[in-house]
Amino acid sequence: MLKKYFLFILLAVSLFSCKEKEKEQVKPVPVTQPKQDAPLALLMREMYLDMEEMKVSLEKKENIKSYLEKHQALLTAKPTDPKVKDATFDQMAIGYLESLRQLGLGPYELKVSKYKIVYNYCIACHEKYCPGPIKKITNLQIE
Repeated sequence: MLKKYFLFILLAVSLFSCKEKEKEQVKPVPVTQPKQDAPLALLMREMYLDMEEMKVSLEKKENIKSYLEKHQALLTAKPTDPKVKDATFDQMAIGYLESLRQLGLGPYELKVSKYKIVYNYCIACHEKYCPGPIKKITNLQIE
């Protein structure tokens, strides 16, 4: 009879200890820091706002502020997906920056057509790499 009680107690302790281990292993891992946007994504948002300012200035026939120095970070900012920064991306970025530089040169009469070139670089790059924002970017178009 004593053997039966001993066996029952041993079995109960074994089951209880296994369940405690399972509970310990299922603990959820707390999220300590939410995922942050990559520097390139943040820069692109700023570039959009800058393009809005350029568009408004052109529509009001006012001088355009230069954003060339600020937008140079396009060449070095870290993307969300490292595969994005390939040779084609770099060529498009250089073309964009050159068209932005040209926008600041020459008479006002040419600025709208130069702005359209800058805009077209934005659209072309986003068609290749990140099409999501294209709908929003089309708001920057000047007729």
